[in-house]
Amino acid sequence: MIWHPLSISVLTMDLIGLLFVAAAVLSAIRIVTAWSQELNNEGQILLERKAANVSIHGRIGLALLLISSLVLVAGITSVFPKLVPGAMCGTGVLQATKGAAGRALALRGLALGLLAVWHLLDRMNRSQPASPLTAVTAQTLLLASPVVFLAAHDTFRAILRLDVNRPVDCCSVVYGKIRSAGQAGGVSGIPDAYWVWGLALGGVAIILIGLHIWRSSRPMGARAIGLVSLLTILWVPVAGTGLVRSLAAYLHGLPQHRCPWCLFLPQHNLVGYLLFGCLILVAVEGSAAFISSIVAARFPALETKTSMRSRAAGWRLAAAAALFLATSGLPPILWRLRHGEWMG
Repeated sequence: MIWHPLSISVLTMDLIGLLFVAAAVLSAIRIVTAWSQELNNEGQILLERKAANVSIHGRIGLALLLISSLVLVAGITSVFPKLVPGAMCGTGVLQATKGAAGRALALRGLALGLLAVWHLLDRMNRSQPASPLTAVTAQTLLLASPVVFLAAHDTFRAILRLDVNRPVDCCSVVYGKIRSAGQAGGVSGIPDAYWVWGLALGGVAIILIGLHIWRSSRPMGARAIGLVSLLTILWVPVAGTGLVRSLAAYLHGLPQHRCPWCLFLPQHNLVGYLLFGCLILVAVEGSAAFISSIVAARFPALETKTSMRSRAAGWRLAAAAALFLATSGLPPILWRLRHGEWMG
């Protein structure tokens, strides 16, 4: 284990965040088992107070886990590579944890996604005095809690396994994957150009659809919004693959260097935070629009709130996709205009 102030900060925030989530879960269990919207007795009033505590504790826990996740990513990209012999970027750090950090990051992403769904439902629920979604939000929190605790546990294990004494060779990992992909004819046999076209066409489609959702006076149906959400979720890995395999070379100036972690380095202007942040925002807002449409269909009292949230999701989708396309697409275009050919 590396007793670095950054790793200690991550573990401390995780621990405090887990305590708040645990407090929220205990109240949520009581709500799920005894909540009744029709009753107005002393027991129901007590449950309403517990519901308010669930909202407060859950939001604090989510904020702490989100901050600790950002600090962890910053550590993997900029701090820990300086401590691991042979590490040039986050790939070396992941190698030094024998893959444990990669699993921890994946679980943290899933945990934050589930908590984001809970937070969306909670905000809608708090917009109405009758709180029609109280039981649903409590159930969502209970669903998210095991993943949250598992993610924190895996983060602790990853930090424990971080070996700063044994040298790594992260570049051999990156170029080894390139050779393997080359022998297989690309990712799953798909040429790199197809991924780039998927990135561009899908991004333009998401921009147009997002603007339509934002400007439309009539909300789209749940089925149509579901298709939009599916498009955004499918586009994110396509765009990420196209970025890493082709367009990233124009951002860090290294042909055939397909390492996403290098985009987070200061010498590359930390552009990875912007690019992957846009992709995450696209997935989050696409899902938020779909969830809002389902809530609107099942809880008519929340139709105004859900409509506002769907429209907000529309312009955020368009803005995130446009920013991603501009940031990743302009450098290759400028390179082509300047040199008359694409980077080989």
